[in-house]
Amino acid sequence: MPASDDNLAEQLRRCHDDLKRARTDLDKQKSELDAKREALEALKKASGDKEAELLSELRKLKEQSQKDKAELEKAKESSVGSSGKTVVDYGTNLELQETNTRLRERLARMTRLHSSAPRSPETEEAVDALEDENRSLKTQLEEARRGVTRLGKERDELTRRVEDRDMEREALRRSKTDLEEQKRLLDRALEKISKEMEIMMGDSRQSVAALQLQLEDYRERTRKDLMEAQRNSKDRLAELQRAQSSLKAQQEEVSRLKKDLLVCSEERDSAQLERDLLNNRLKHVESDIESEKSTHTDRTREIRGLEDKIKSMEIELDEERTSVELLNDRITRSRDQVDQLRSELMQERSARHDLEMDKSALERQLKELKSRVADMEGQTRPSPGHSLLENKIQELEERLGSEEREKASIQASQRRMERKLKELNAILDQERSQHVEQRDQLSLRVKALKRQVDESEGEVERLEGVRRKVLRDLEEQQELQEAMHAKVSALETELKRKSQKTHRTALGSSTLSSEDEDGFYDTNITSLLNESHLQTSNC
Repeated sequence: MPASDDNLAEQLRRCHDDLKRARTDLDKQKSELDAKREALEALKKASGDKEAELLSELRKLKEQSQKDKAELEKAKESSVGSSGKTVVDYGTNLELQETNTRLRERLARMTRLHSSAPRSPETEEAVDALEDENRSLKTQLEEARRGVTRLGKERDELTRRVEDRDMEREALRRSKTDLEEQKRLLDRALEKISKEMEIMMGDSRQSVAALQLQLEDYRERTRKDLMEAQRNSKDRLAELQRAQSSLKAQQEEVSRLKKDLLVCSEERDSAQLERDLLNNRLKHVESDIESEKSTHTDRTREIRGLEDKIKSMEIELDEERTSVELLNDRITRSRDQVDQLRSELMQERSARHDLEMDKSALERQLKELKSRVADMEGQTRPSPGHSLLENKIQELEERLGSEEREKASIQASQRRMERKLKELNAILDQERSQHVEQRDQLSLRVKALKRQVDESEGEVERLEGVRRKVLRDLEEQQELQEAMHAKVSALETELKRKSQKTHRTALGSSTLSSEDEDGFYDTNITSLLNESHLQTSNC
């Protein structure tokens, strides 16, 4: 029985430990729900900030497109002006060629006249002047030709740059549409995740409330079962003590009967009283056995109820597993979205690399233009194309600065998107680990309940064995009592017979004295007592 008390105390401690673990699990789930709620609020704030940043970036892109349009118009006007200048230069070149031809004709005529007529100093001076003028006109013609070719090259280069800028603007427009599409996808993903989180939070609240009710019900039932088991154990201990005391009393009664065989009448009365007491005790023990049987049936019914509860909890565990599988599917879908976003980021990086290459090309062009400006500044006469080139250089530098700023803003938005992707991956991994832990905890609880049911069944079987043992002991005690009653009756008859025999021998023989008769009677009584004591000890 002390072992059963220890087992019951151990079960109580286990139940208390299970309740403490359940409370800690509830606290953990509450804290996790609070953390998820805070993460959702942070995501909402971050999405709002992202929307504001995207709107500002869109405004900047619109302003930049307007600036690019204005710059294109200016470039077109400048290209038209440069083409007009090239036409003017071409006209002047033609005029110079015509004057050159006229001068050559005049020079030929003068040489013919000079060869035909005698030379005078005035004609020689006129010829020298014409030759000098012809040489200067030739140099001017060569310079004009070189200027025309250079301006044609610059015009071609400017047209190529304008086409490049158009292509860059188209690429920027496409990147802007891609960014807007990414923003819409991110907003949809955030809305979907928030809805899923709300559904999961509602399901977790319902499951936590149901588990709490089940735990409270189970705790109340286990408390009642433990109290009833303690009462039953105390009753059994008291019954065993009473049985032991009755055995001791019976042994004392037997010894008293053996010692007091001489007082047959008093011994008979006390034996009758003891028999009545034993009958009452046997009836009481039988009633206790019947009550023990009823408690055993109640315990079996409770065990069946616990088995039904375990089956229902296993069904709930299967439902929780299905919900975890659905969550894993959602996580895979979200990871696919993350991979898609990563591929889009790689595309953005490739676009950024292209922008960097364009930037390096523009920088090389700027260096070439600066070198040309330096060459033109090294010339003696300032040309009208010099100011145009300086203006173009300034415009290209401004464009380069705007492209660098745009590149910096795109890099910042890209870094923010990468941080958000990392945060989403971390949140998804954390939620999956939490659901795995919850599933493991539920399976451990079900195993603990099964173990408790098995232990309670073992305890019931042990109590049933104790009850059978007590019944066997009571049956043995009853058999001993019946044997002792038979021995007492046999001793009474033997005493009566021997007393009658001694009376007859005393009447028949006169030689025997009263002392010898008393000694003989005492020796017979002591021998009978020793025989009865040996028989009871053997039994």
